[in-house]
Amino acid sequence: MKKFMKHILALAIVFATLSSNATEHTFLNNEEDGKTILKFGKVNQGDQLTVKDAFGLILYKEAIIENGQYNKSFDLTALPNGNYIFELDKQNQIRVYPFTVDINVVTFNKEKVSVLNKPKVTSNNNNIYITAQNPEQVNYTIEIFYDSVENTNEKIYSGTFKNTTTMGKKFRLLEDKDEAYKVVVTANGRSFTSTINF
Repeated sequence: MKKFMKHILALAIVFATLSSNATEHTFLNNEEDGKTILKFGKVNQGDQLTVKDAFGLILYKEAIIENGQYNKSFDLTALPNGNYIFELDKQNQIRVYPFTVDINVVTFNKEKVSVLNKPKVTSNNNNIYITAQNPEQVNYTIEIFYDSVENTNEKIYSGTFKNTTTMGKKFRLLEDKDEAYKVVVTANGRSFTSTINF
């Protein structure tokens, strides 16, 4: 019973963290001079802010250097007509803010703002645990590679889990294999890689 309660408590903490991240305050506003003010209520050192075009080409990239609020002015009117995104890559999630430029007019599509929570990979006693929680249904592909002296990146597992908002998987590894493992989780066309050493 005590072990069961521990798992329930751990899940409650994970869901509380995800809910607080989902309500993060963001402000996008066009000023009279044509510039766009971008404000985030909370950022952390190491977060990455990028501007991408419709083909995924990075037009601007900035590493956040201070914890706290982020406030910056951008002149987006010089961009060619088309669809773009601001992307904030945080430790536990990626937030995407789409906008359109049409004849020097910038329009933000607030209904299409999306959040992708990154999968969490942990390990303990020759077990690998992979969990993920997202507001929208996502296809997850998990690949596990064994990295030994003889074999580099030998794939030992591959599986896909379709149309799910919650994913939790446990993998038990052989106890005599104490080398490094690489876990690659792909969701929404994005791959997240973790290295596990036992």
